[in-house]
Amino acid sequence: MNKEEILKKYVFELVNAPLNLTAFKDLNLAYEFLVNDSIKPLKKNEIGDNFLDVGTGGGVPGVFISVYFDKNGTLIDSSLKKISYVEKLCVKLGIKNLKFVHGRIEEKKELIEQFDSVFAKAVAELRILLELTVPFSKKGGKIFLYKGINYKEELESAQNAIKELKIKLLDVRNYKILDRERFLLIFEKLEHTDSKYPRKFSKIIKNPL
Repeated sequence: MNKEEILKKYVFELVNAPLNLTAFKDLNLAYEFLVNDSIKPLKKNEIGDNFLDVGTGGGVPGVFISVYFDKNGTLIDSSLKKISYVEKLCVKLGIKNLKFVHGRIEEKKELIEQFDSVFAKAVAELRILLELTVPFSKKGGKIFLYKGINYKEELESAQNAIKELKIKLLDVRNYKILDRERFLLIFEKLEHTDSKYPRKFSKIIKNPL
């Protein structure tokens, strides 16, 4: 199978999975909002040699980034059922350059500063996502966060997190998937992260940076 065939087959399996991995039931819509939304705003040379996908769920965006750009990646999710299903599906389709981790990212201290880039398409407020992603990027690495049209309000609220985590906003890429406005926020990690981050999830939620 070529890349496009692998991606289409993956989406087909995802839509028809026995557990709820995507809200999309139409294959064409699923392909647009899962695959194209993941890869359209990205450039291969900015991903680096290895990436981390935080809260991958059904393998989004990590599986698509790995296949399309031929990149090594690590996918992590707190749901054992989801990460196990994604791993089996990747084995079935011959997708080989991925690692799969079950657990909460904030508890995986051994992964801190191990990745050239970190991705999250998970639905969470920006300042929360930043604390769950930035510590795992190497110094000089990039953090890619997918957002909708309300990103400006979240960005305003995240200024303290940006300062505290020692990152800077490099780019906001605006693109369209069908008729929907989408945005990719790209941050660069300027310094090593203070060892107190990430905090326990209960603290992150109760008192965001």
